[in-house]
Amino acid sequence: GDKVHAWILKTVPFTSSERILDIDLSGGDIDGARKVFDDMLTRSASSWNMIISACVANRLSGEAPFCRMRAENIRPDENTFASVLKACSGNRIARHLVKEIHGKIVCNGFGTSPLVCNPLIDLYSKNGFIDNAKRVFAMLHSRDSISWVAMISGLSQNGREREALLLFCWMHNDAVRPTPYLLSSTLSACTKIELFKLGEQVHGLIFRWGFSTQICVCNALLTLYCRAEDWISAELIFSGMEFRDGVSYNSLIAGLAQHGLCDEAVKLFDSMMADCLRPNHVTVATLLSACADAGYLQIGRTLHSYAEKTGILSNVVIEGSLLDLYVKCSDINTAHKCFLSTNRQNVVLWNLMLVAFGQSGNLIESLEILSKMQIEGIVPNQYTYPSVLKTCISLGAFYQGEQIQSHVIKSGFQHNVYVCSVLLEMYAKCGKLVTARNILNRLTEGDVVSWTTMIAGYVQHDLFAEALQLFKEMQNRGIQLDNIGLSSTITASAGIPALNQGRQIHAQCWVCGFSHDLSIGNALLSLYSRCGYDSKTEASNALITLYAKCGSICDAKREFDDMPEKSEVSWNAIINGYSQHGYGIEAVDLFDKMVRQGMTPNSVTFVGEMPIEPDAMIWRTLLSACTIHKHMEIAEFAARHLQSIQPEDSAAYVLLSNMYALTGNWDLRDSTRRVMKERGVKKEPGRSWIEVKNSVHAFYAGDRLHPLTDEIYKNLGDLNSRAAEIGYVDKQCSLWSDAEQGQKDPMMFVHSEKLAIAFGILSLPELIPVRVIKNIRICDDCHNWIKYVSKISSRTIIVRDAYRFHHFNGGLCSCRDYW
Repeated sequence: GDKVHAWILKTVPFTSSERILDIDLSGGDIDGARKVFDDMLTRSASSWNMIISACVANRLSGEAPFCRMRAENIRPDENTFASVLKACSGNRIARHLVKEIHGKIVCNGFGTSPLVCNPLIDLYSKNGFIDNAKRVFAMLHSRDSISWVAMISGLSQNGREREALLLFCWMHNDAVRPTPYLLSSTLSACTKIELFKLGEQVHGLIFRWGFSTQICVCNALLTLYCRAEDWISAELIFSGMEFRDGVSYNSLIAGLAQHGLCDEAVKLFDSMMADCLRPNHVTVATLLSACADAGYLQIGRTLHSYAEKTGILSNVVIEGSLLDLYVKCSDINTAHKCFLSTNRQNVVLWNLMLVAFGQSGNLIESLEILSKMQIEGIVPNQYTYPSVLKTCISLGAFYQGEQIQSHVIKSGFQHNVYVCSVLLEMYAKCGKLVTARNILNRLTEGDVVSWTTMIAGYVQHDLFAEALQLFKEMQNRGIQLDNIGLSSTITASAGIPALNQGRQIHAQCWVCGFSHDLSIGNALLSLYSRCGYDSKTEASNALITLYAKCGSICDAKREFDDMPEKSEVSWNAIINGYSQHGYGIEAVDLFDKMVRQGMTPNSVTFVGEMPIEPDAMIWRTLLSACTIHKHMEIAEFAARHLQSIQPEDSAAYVLLSNMYALTGNWDLRDSTRRVMKERGVKKEPGRSWIEVKNSVHAFYAGDRLHPLTDEIYKNLGDLNSRAAEIGYVDKQCSLWSDAEQGQKDPMMFVHSEKLAIAFGILSLPELIPVRVIKNIRICDDCHNWIKYVSKISSRTIIVRDAYRFHHFNGGLCSCRDYW
């Protein structure tokens, strides 16, 4: 056969030789093609291109044929350079080599050819030479879609996401139709820098261009909405996908798992298996991490078995995730067995074992692990020594901790901020404050943790003056204290005592947003109880404010009633507390009582009779009242004033359009919504939060992502039925015309606060109030519904919306239906 082959090559025309070469390459016979190529008497540029392209397609080096081609003085054409560049793209190449290829391209006259420049842009980008890529792109006179894809993707992959998005806008303005891959890269850039609103706009363009069914685009949208925690949009994208691949499942599973929705992530994992898609190591590792954070040890063990059966157990990411699971779930024995079965060349695995033995208080094993690390030549990182040092601190083993410091110095971590902060904590707690201060002075970075630890160390050993001096030094350096540091500094002020300085720090706490912090509240109580003649009064005032701000108005009132002497500050604190919680009548009664007792109100006090300029809250309350009583003229008057004070607040437009809807003025309702859209005012999506058993649960309207979704909706249905029996009428639908109601998804009428309250009643004991926080103003229907629910369930329900507290009890609300 080979002889016949050779005879054909010698006797038939040159074009037939190329044809045979093409046939061999098309059939995948690369070795046969090479023999044909070597036996050819004359080889044209086309022949060389065919063999170089074949090398690229078969993941073989195309560099050798290209060098041989140059040696035989065959002039390369565009296709040659395009193939060579593609052959180089899979490897890391030095800048001078890429520039050398670029120089040859320019010398041969192809410096502006899209066929050659597109892979050149890609090569520069993949090797990190993004500025060179930009110069090549700028030189192109004619750019096709591949040019834009290469440049935008390159910018996004090299941390130039904003430039990538600007280039996408430029491309869009030039009316260039994008490809699905380009849209995927653009969405990825939006996700990386969290420009979620821009991502939503790109989503709209995707619909217009007809790419909403492309898998790569849908996967990028899934990642975008998961990162934005927009689970409703993510679920709509996922459920609407005609075809799903492993990336689709991985994206949504990772998003759910990373945001604590472990149950939903596990369900999706089961669905992935049912779709005959094999989860890869990334999916399993993500789920293992979620199980570790949620404490789902049994599910984690099931995933461990799956990893073992599918042969991915030896993957370094899986090994780390498994070890993290068993450590966080306090299964130290299994963690140690897993550790012994690993390759053990990864320092992260050793660090996890140090954490594991530290959690169990086993210092001997921790030191043994550290010793074995040194024997096996494992290079420690910045987390290795702190793991052991924290064990020494918790056990009071300071001598061993000092020995470890010598290893820190030998390893070169004596200036590492994280390592030094733990060393500083150890010396501060064992009373070696001079050594601790020397460590702090060595740090070149202004690490707030280290400074806070030093201040706390001074306070712990009653060196209050030194703590306050260090606080001044910290301020001079421009280092902002956290809540723990401010709490320690207030405690130092109480220890001297230094009332004025303590009050200044108290004011700083408010400025920094720590007014609700419990540790700071306790420190303030200590300060005011130790300082001055009005110490008990000041302490009570601090307590009243703390209780009221944290939503416990009953405790605030109890503290106020127990005060033997009440100052002007005391009255202001309790009156403002009642006002914030919607108890307007009670606040006015207290004001009258304050005046009768001879106290003079100041500008802070709530005064109904004072001639004050109406603010946004007053106009909003008036507008709400007009909605209830359907007083159109005054409502329009109040809305105009509210829009002039807060033009970006959507409440004015929503309340007014709702009133028009309730009175059947559909044209005016639509007109109000158009004005709202034209002015760029957007209604924020409603979201509610409720804390149950130390976990915060979030809900959107129509949310079905909660692990107890079925139970919540069943309980909600029961509450709706019981409320309807005593007179509740659902008024949500009255905001929409008959035609619109038929087009709306019924789930959109189930607002987030209803789901949160149904879940709270389901999960909390009867004596505990149901406390819900909502990010926007509560609507009239939900407000009315909660009144009925509080009556039928005999529960106290407290809702904090964007404007005030609402206390529901026995069918009534503290706001008296004006908010």
